[in-house]
Amino acid sequence: MITRTLLHSLLPALVLASGCRDGGSGDGTGDTGAEEVQRAQRGELQWKRNAALQRDLMRALELPEDGVCNELGRGSCTREVHHIALGAADPLRIGLYEPLPDTLVSTPIVLDRVVMSACVNRANLDRGGAPVVFTELDFGEKAPAEGDEAFTATVTALYRRLLSRDPEPDELTLLGGLAVDDAGEPVSAHDFAVLTCFAIGTSSEFLFF
Repeated sequence: MITRTLLHSLLPALVLASGCRDGGSGDGTGDTGAEEVQRAQRGELQWKRNAALQRDLMRALELPEDGVCNELGRGSCTREVHHIALGAADPLRIGLYEPLPDTLVSTPIVLDRVVMSACVNRANLDRGGAPVVFTELDFGEKAPAEGDEAFTATVTALYRRLLSRDPEPDELTLLGGLAVDDAGEPVSAHDFAVLTCFAIGTSSEFLFF
């Protein structure tokens, strides 16, 4: 319940933050108080299909191919189970020789499913053995508070791995909300690791190129 509440409250803001910047009217007219939408540098953005999504998560989180997402033992989420929803073709099994022209209703859910699975798997591996990604977290303790060295180091590491840049100060502040539950109490370090990874990994900046 806590996880669901945090995700519902913070993810829309993270998506907005990845595409917006502070701005104001140059002449003081027509100012609605809203942030200026940042124009994309490229004319056409593409969303990451199944292979690209899996590859980037494997690279960023240092996971094996079968460690990104496996659907109830039936096979890879990206290559076998949800590959059509993730923009792949399947000529041999269902005669789909080209990817569908549009995304499916289930595509956003599948994207969330894949990223969440990868983040959970990486956090579980780091908790059970020598940490690779979440090296500054003590998984036996609560999540570090916003501003703590471990908090900043963890968020910065995820930004560098997933987005190839450092977080902005306002992004650090925004993600600070993931370190506490809806009652203001610290969540576990494991939950913080998963939620922060998921929030950054489902941002438009990561999912589009």
